[in-house]
Amino acid sequence: MKKPNIGHMGMTPIFKSKKDQRSFIEDWNNSDVMKNVFKKDSIFGSYDFKRFNFQKIIIKELLNLKIVSPESFKEINSDLANLHKIISEKDKEIDDNEINNISKQFYTNDKSFLKMYKSFLQEVIAPLFPDRIYFQKQPTIRFNFPSSQSFKYNRRFHSDIMLGHPPKEINLWFSLTDAFSSNSLRFINLERSKLFFDECKNNYDILAEKVQYDEGFKKKLDLKSHSIDIKYGQYFLFDSRCLHCTQRNTTNKTRISIDIRVIQDVDYKSLSRKYTGTGRRKSEFKPGDYYHSKRLKL
Repeated sequence: MKKPNIGHMGMTPIFKSKKDQRSFIEDWNNSDVMKNVFKKDSIFGSYDFKRFNFQKIIIKELLNLKIVSPESFKEINSDLANLHKIISEKDKEIDDNEINNISKQFYTNDKSFLKMYKSFLQEVIAPLFPDRIYFQKQPTIRFNFPSSQSFKYNRRFHSDIMLGHPPKEINLWFSLTDAFSSNSLRFINLERSKLFFDECKNNYDILAEKVQYDEGFKKKLDLKSHSIDIKYGQYFLFDSRCLHCTQRNTTNKTRISIDIRVIQDVDYKSLSRKYTGTGRRKSEFKPGDYYHSKRLKL
């Protein structure tokens, strides 16, 4: 009997032909961008958070969207890590895609945020790469609130490639609150991620199912992974083939984070096939659609 689709099951890439699948595997095997540029599969960096004050803009949007009131925000001394104390339980609930109501309201970013976002990428991230980069047009802002012990949460280890992204993308992740322990991202390095992928016969359909249903496999994922401890003002860059997931937040602090995908011009042009997202938007990973139409200069 076919098992019900949960987690990322049913959301993995669909190949038009055997040739298309071979092209995908070719791209996957030739995606050592992080290793070539940084000599490792992930790096930490830092930026001037007073200059790029994303916290200030998030607070302004929370007030503009009437998610919180100025009075209630004063109750927590404007500390975003305590945001969960002044919002409703309904707004904290997540759907089947691990998205809560507040995160959904931030799908469309305001102009001041986008201006700062582009400046941050131009001044901090683009200089790290030898070639110009395309970048995600609308960054993803996530709110990870503390959850009750009774809340059932199944870690959904994945790589963005499972959802249709090109393997040569680089993931950029940073938190606007200090992230630690279970309120942070859980991460598996590239070497171990490749071993898990090999165990699944290089098939993301199998991986998506085992992540949900294979208890032994899940235990190994937990054992070989670790939480990313990161301070406000730091960022984390990693190879998009690395498995990662959100965790059930058992701390007493909210995490607000931003995740972004970038790809070098040379790597985009070298892709062997077209890539389309498997989510509800079915975004095409090309300039003017998922990526901004203009590359960032060095």
